[in-house]
Amino acid sequence: MNVRTPFPRPQEKSYPQCLASRLAQDYDLSLVEATTLSDDLIRERSQDNPSFLADGQMWYTALSKDEPAGKPLSRCQKVRVKLTLFSSDDLSVTEPEKRCELLVHCLPWGAYEQGAVLTVEDLVHLLITSERTISRILATYVKQDIFIPTRGRVKDIGPGISHKNYAVHLYLKGLTPTKVATRLGHDLSCVERYLDDFCVVMMGLEDGYSTMRIARNTRLGERLVEEYAILYRRYSSLPECATVMARLRERLAYLLKKGPWRVKKAMGRSSINDG
Repeated sequence: MNVRTPFPRPQEKSYPQCLASRLAQDYDLSLVEATTLSDDLIRERSQDNPSFLADGQMWYTALSKDEPAGKPLSRCQKVRVKLTLFSSDDLSVTEPEKRCELLVHCLPWGAYEQGAVLTVEDLVHLLITSERTISRILATYVKQDIFIPTRGRVKDIGPGISHKNYAVHLYLKGLTPTKVATRLGHDLSCVERYLDDFCVVMMGLEDGYSTMRIARNTRLGERLVEEYAILYRRYSSLPECATVMARLRERLAYLLKKGPWRVKKAMGRSSINDG
C-alpha cells in the first residue's frame, strides 16, 4: 500500500529537486548522487552569495532591535532581513493554524538573529491574518513560557508583561540567571539587575508598603512594581519555590550589605531604624 506524504508536490517542485533532476539527466548521475551534488552546490552558493534566496525565503524590511521605544518610525533605523516562510522541514505541518503558530515563533527569531525586530503588524502582513489571531498565538506562547522576540516584548511597548517581569518569572520557575539571559537574548548583567530590583520590591512588600509607595521610592515604573508584586504573591508561598525564594533573600542580604544606605533609603528604612 502506498502512503502519500503530506504536500509531496511542493517538495518535488523545489529548486533543489529541479536542479538534481537536471544534473541526473545532463551528467548521467543516479538520483541519489544528483541530489547530494545539488544540496552541496546550493549550500556553497548561499554561503558565497548572501543575497541568495532559497525557495520559501523573502527579503523584508524591519526595525532595528537597537531602536528605543517611542521613537517615530520614520526616524528609526531599518534592517533588511531574510525571512523563511517555509522550508522542506516544514512541509509535514499541514494544518493552517499549526503552520501559522510555527511561523509566529520562527519569523521573529529569524529577524532578531539578524539585528531586527518584527511587530505584531509585521506578522499580520506576512501571514495574511488578523491581529487577533497573532495576539492569541503570542498569548499562548507566553503561557507556555516561550519567549518570542517581537518588538513589543523586547522594548516593553504594547500590551503584555515586560521582559523584566518575564525574566524574574523564569528565575522563579527554576532557571539560573545565565539560562534566563540565554533564553531572552539579554545580557547577564541586565538579568542580574532585574533580580536586584525584584528583591527591593519584595522587601517593600514585606514591610507593608503599597506598590505606589514602592514605585515612588525606588523610581521603578508602577506597572513593573505591580507585576513584581503579583509574582511575589504567586510564588513566595509555594513549597516548590522555597529554595529560589531563599536565594533571593540571600541576594537581598548581600544588597543591604553592599549598599545598605542606598537600599534602605529607597524603602524608607533609614528613617525607621534611626527613629
